[in-house]
Amino acid sequence: MIHLVNGRGQLGSELKKYSGSQALNDVYVYHTWSVQNKTEKEQKQEYKKFQKFVDVHAEEKIIFISTKSQRETWYTHYKQLAEAYVLMHCEASLVIRFPTFVGKGIVEKFKNNDAKPYGEMELISVEAAARSVIDVSSYDGIQKCIVVDGDKISAELVYNLVKRENNV
Repeated sequence: MIHLVNGRGQLGSELKKYSGSQALNDVYVYHTWSVQNKTEKEQKQEYKKFQKFVDVHAEEKIIFISTKSQRETWYTHYKQLAEAYVLMHCEASLVIRFPTFVGKGIVEKFKNNDAKPYGEMELISVEAAARSVIDVSSYDGIQKCIVVDGDKISAELVYNLVKRENNV
């Protein structure tokens, strides 16, 4: 059975549709993490919370939802530390790295003029991300880090689409 840890946020809301779905064994999907506040203090607290969870559930299968981002932020730093921690302390663990979700986050920042477009973005719908989690929930191979690709698109194009829809 698939168990969600926390269940809030975009991905959590979508995964709730599959909560209780059958998997080969019990699977804990750890997808909760503070993305709004990327300060070192906040991210370190999230990491410590995650460590405690892993220590309690080390004998079970944990799927940790991570990021493909390589940006120099405390969020990325502690997500990578969490990946290493779960892989070292939980033999049945699996890490899934996702690109940016379409929805809240950067789309909202574009709408509110809190971010400017730069370069290329890799996006994935929350629905596709949730399906990917469900698809790998029964995976029992030796590969421990699954990287899910999204669609690459110009940040300027995303920005223009968001702004155009905002003005319609």
